[in-house]
Amino acid sequence: MATRAVGYIRVSTEQQADGGVSLDAQRAKLEAYAALYGVELVDVVVDAGVSAKTLARPGLERALSLLDSGAADAILVAKLDRLTRSV
Repeated sequence: MATRAVGYIRVSTEQQADGGVSLDAQRAKLEAYAALYGVELVDVVVDAGVSAKTLARPGLERALSLLDSGAADAILVAKLDRLTRSV
């Protein structure tokens, strides 16, 4: 049985123009990873123009609710800094 993951992608306003962190680039990385490792992407949730200062973000809250409900087993991010500033 494949792992079911919710993809989470985020950009803050100043990072949208940076190479490699655009929403399209992040989505492509998630889809490539999922295809390579047999991960089922149940959804890709987007927080566009939202800072990582807080975990109170609409997209992240939706992704976490998919975990809580059992609709997904994991959150998949292109880079850890897309999830949070402080590891």
